[in-house]
Amino acid sequence: MAKWQKNAAYALALYALLVVVFRFSSGGQGWGTALLLALVATPLAFWMGWLRRRISEQAQEWGRRRVRPWPEERRR
Repeated sequence: MAKWQKNAAYALALYALLVVVFRFSSGGQGWGTALLLALVATPLAFWMGWLRRRISEQAQEWGRRRVRPWPEERRR
């Protein structure tokens, strides 16, 4: 599966999940409102994931986050 196909599948699955969550949440939005809210929330969720990944990569470059655990945290 190509990268764009995988991203499209993830986006579609996330969109469908968000529609169902917004529709059947305790607030009980209508279908139209749930579709629109999910349309806004899906790109926002992808952007937040990208931002988290980017910040983690920069923290690793700057040495603030260790890839391997500290010796005290290792289990034998």
